[in-house]
Amino acid sequence: MKNNITKKRQFSEIIEKLKQQKTYFSYEKIKVLLEKEKINITPALLKVYVFELTKNGVIYDAGKGWYSSIKEPFELNTRPVQEIIYKIKKELPLLEFTCWSTEQLNSFTHHVLAKFITFVYTDSDYMHNLSELLRNNGYNVYENPNKAEIEKLFTMKDQTVVVRSSISKQPITADYYSPIEKILVDFLIENGKIGIMENTEAEAVVKNALNSGRINISEFHSYAKRRTVSLPVFTNQVQQKINLEIVSR
Repeated sequence: MKNNITKKRQFSEIIEKLKQQKTYFSYEKIKVLLEKEKINITPALLKVYVFELTKNGVIYDAGKGWYSSIKEPFELNTRPVQEIIYKIKKELPLLEFTCWSTEQLNSFTHHVLAKFITFVYTDSDYMHNLSELLRNNGYNVYENPNKAEIEKLFTMKDQTVVVRSSISKQPITADYYSPIEKILVDFLIENGKIGIMENTEAEAVVKNALNSGRINISEFHSYAKRRTVSLPVFTNQVQQKINLEIVSR
């Protein structure tokens, strides 16, 4: 009994160290640190300890196998895309799509953006119809532009929209708003294509958003790997793929 009390105390100390260093950490990371400190806790007992800390609000669920020191869930500002969603739903009520705007990330930027881009994702077969609909409603629309088209034709104006094909296995919601887990990854992808801001500032935007409210880091991590996003700010080596275990305060 006394041995278990000692192990539980040691386990709690490990968790406190993780919370002080990182905003997100995995179950596997906890196991690695326990092994490193030579703290022998059985898998069954470890699950009990983690469950108790989560239940008592010491750590918080951040998706499958992930935890966070951040209590409050991320609150997504949906106002910037409400109007365009309304117009699409009104004229194409059966169309499946999701969208987000760079305006939704404006509070996390170092330099406030003056103009914004809205990204709409739908089935590739319907991109053209959707693009025409938006043009008829006064939007400055680019239908799935490639790098050459962006360099030659892309101009940032009011109500600029980029229409893209939906990504398989992307994070989804019950409505038409892209969830933050999808937005942050797509933002990095699109910044590389369009050059919305400097790469280092884009990485800072993502880090600021991640630290501002708890997201499903498991979904974010999986989607980032699905899109093969590299994010140097979270890695030891620039060429490594995203590794959110190094997200620090």
